[in-house]
Amino acid sequence: MLNLKTVFVLAFLSTATTVSADELVIDTTDLHATISAELAEGMELMHQNLNEDLNAMLVAEEKTAETTANVNHAE
Repeated sequence: MLNLKTVFVLAFLSTATTVSADELVIDTTDLHATISAELAEGMELMHQNLNEDLNAMLVAEEKTAETTANVNHAE
């Protein structure tokens, strides 16, 4: 037969288990916002680096083309 202490302990354990199960729910809203912000920042940095690299390549090609044109014109 169950006494009052046993009933109390069983009720307490079932409540503790329910609270523990509720704590496992993870709110990913902040995590998603952080990841999205970091991704946007990284993409912007990559875009700037790509633009700088392309501009450097275009300047180098223009200088090469000018040098080639000057050499061809001098010949």
